[in-house]
Amino acid sequence: MHTVLVVDDDAQLLTILKEDLAEHKGRFEIITVEDGLAAIMALKERPFSLVVTEIRIPIVNGLVLLAYIRKNYPNLPCIVMTGHGSSFLMRRLQHEIAHYLEKPFKVAELAQAIRSVLGQGVVFGGIMKGISLPGFVKLTEAERITCLCEVSASGMKKGYLLFDSGKLYNAFYGSLKGEEAALGLLRMENVTIRFGKPPEKTVPRQIETKLSRLLGEAMRAHDETEPPDVKRHVGTTELTKK
Repeated sequence: MHTVLVVDDDAQLLTILKEDLAEHKGRFEIITVEDGLAAIMALKERPFSLVVTEIRIPIVNGLVLLAYIRKNYPNLPCIVMTGHGSSFLMRRLQHEIAHYLEKPFKVAELAQAIRSVLGQGVVFGGIMKGISLPGFVKLTEAERITCLCEVSASGMKKGYLLFDSGKLYNAFYGSLKGEEAALGLLRMENVTIRFGKPPEKTVPRQIETKLSRLLGEAMRAHDETEPPDVKRHVGTTELTKK
């Protein structure tokens, strides 16, 4: 039986997670604590298969807890769940220090991520919602991240973006590949982004155009699809008829 340590100072959230994840008791057991020091004490008292932690926790914060785990339990995998995401966390994910779930998330997503880490399923390492795809790819470029991104939106096909050290080198969307696929994905709105390690199999590079130019083309194509009688006010999402 696997044992999973969950660390968060939100007692209500811990109760919900423990109750909802109880259906997986045949696969893993959940132990919860509310601060980083309690997590360290728990790690000293018994073995765990996985740690799931928030970053902003009292006494010993999540980043210090992760550093402690890396030093003292180097083979113990971690999942970070937080509403305070940053490029720093993405870099840690890139180097396999932690998997990443951005709050709010569904309990089923956490359960799936836990099963993946424990070898009981396969999912991408991190999930991000509420962020624009152009903003995400700019961050990926700026931080020189290597990753595979799965992009999905309600009622639309899933697509994939491949980055190597921040450079977008291939994309797949339906029957499209390369730049056409990338442009189709960059025009999508209200997306969910799942990201993780790229495939071990070498994928040929099919995108040579700079990301800034692709983003510009995607924006122009999006603007051209706006109804001619609708004007979008600067600085707001309000739409007003001419």
